[in-house]
Amino acid sequence: MPTSCSHYFQETIRGAERCGVDADLLLANVGLARSEVFDPAWRGDVELLARLVQLVWYALDDEFMGFLDHPARPGTFALMAHSILQEPSLERALRKGVLFYRLVTDAMEMTLHDDADTVRLSIRFARPELDPSHYFLEFWTTIWYRLIGWLAGALPPLERATFSYPKPAAYADELRRIFRCEQDFDCDETALWFDRSFLQRPVTRTRAELKQFLSVAPVGFMTIPEDEASAARKVRTLLQGTRNLPLTFPPLTEVAMQLNLSEQTLRRRLRDESTSYREIKEGIRRDVAVQRLLSTSMPIQRIGELVGYAETRAFTRAFKHWTGMSPAQYRKDLAQQFRSHTEANDR
Repeated sequence: MPTSCSHYFQETIRGAERCGVDADLLLANVGLARSEVFDPAWRGDVELLARLVQLVWYALDDEFMGFLDHPARPGTFALMAHSILQEPSLERALRKGVLFYRLVTDAMEMTLHDDADTVRLSIRFARPELDPSHYFLEFWTTIWYRLIGWLAGALPPLERATFSYPKPAAYADELRRIFRCEQDFDCDETALWFDRSFLQRPVTRTRAELKQFLSVAPVGFMTIPEDEASAARKVRTLLQGTRNLPLTFPPLTEVAMQLNLSEQTLRRRLRDESTSYREIKEGIRRDVAVQRLLSTSMPIQRIGELVGYAETRAFTRAFKHWTGMSPAQYRKDLAQQFRSHTEANDR
């Protein structure tokens, strides 16, 4: 499975803690221990990192994760993505996306600079001291790089990437894997230099594909490009994009057929990636259950039914296996913690 270096896990946790969120609860939710996350040599599953980010979004009611001085309510990015999908070219889509954020926030400045052969996207935060390790600046820059690539159906060639801070010795290799181009540090700005001719390509994606892409966000923005070809990612994206409640899943034979593979080949590829069709389905059930527990007052029995468990007892056993807590205890511990944090900020 795709992995991420410990730095990004650590900074997700540190950012949440600076905003008053109990990071140990976040880690417990995804089955991680502080000791492993803060081991510099450790690497973690990128889907676990995405789940941490999603929890921070919920805890703070902020897609900017508290790293900017004004929040962005969850759903802001999805609204922007829908608004740019019908643009005739990648450059027009990029320009409209930049305009969107200029209109909705003054917490950052996104600017496009036109050069002879490149279009340079520069990003500055109004209060960079809120992002002392440049974690969210890198996260936000990566999002735009990956979004343009997704809209095009191909990874954009970058002429150059510049960063407005010293080269990070601890994770410089990770940045080289994310941005495949010349990189310079200690520069005047953090910016991506897109090849102008590439940006003249048309947007190739449909609304149905956008629904799939957003349904697994932010996983798509956290994955090294070659990891997109993983069988597990393809299976999960396929199941997520067609998800209806109550959850039902097609047999593996049907999934393999949609991916133009034999069932045996798909099983082998998933096994080679240290996962299985059952584990992918359980992960989706877990994510839906967690979302309903934290964001609604829906009865636990009903949540269990929505994710495929006719008996509450069976759902409780499964949920304990996923998180180490019963659904009732999970809702009490995390939702109460997050609600208290939000109420304190509102006062």
